[in-house]
Amino acid sequence: MAKLSSDSTKHLFDRIRTARERSDMSMDDAAKALGVSRVQIWRLEHKSKTVSAERLFELADLYGVDPRKLLQGDDALPAHHAHYRRIAEVVAMVEQQAQALDARPAPELVGEAVVEILQQEANQPTEVKSNPFDPSQYQGLIALLFKQAAHK
Repeated sequence: MAKLSSDSTKHLFDRIRTARERSDMSMDDAAKALGVSRVQIWRLEHKSKTVSAERLFELADLYGVDPRKLLQGDDALPAHHAHYRRIAEVVAMVEQQAQALDARPAPELVGEAVVEILQQEANQPTEVKSNPFDPSQYQGLIALLFKQAAHK
């Protein structure tokens, strides 16, 4: 089993801890999921123990992070958690827009609006994606979708 040297893993331990925290897991939760002691998790996060490649992949999988992001130092926010939060924001915004328009669109239309917004968000350049979600830019689109459905 290959070990990662401390020279090539500068700040890796901090990224492992950040990934765990961002996945809303306690040290106890992580230890239980991996079948190790809480002390072993603490050691992995505080440079007291080397991290095997196998353990790194287990941690990445557990925390929902691409293992390359842990190694390369990219943002360790679990992709699926961020994605789910974005979906929740879009759904809430679409529902709020429907209420503001005093409309009650069919669930399929709400779903179409959410999908359209998420697709537009996904197609934005990387530097725009890193900005916080701005629902105001989609209010016109949602109003148009709802009005078109009302005329059908």
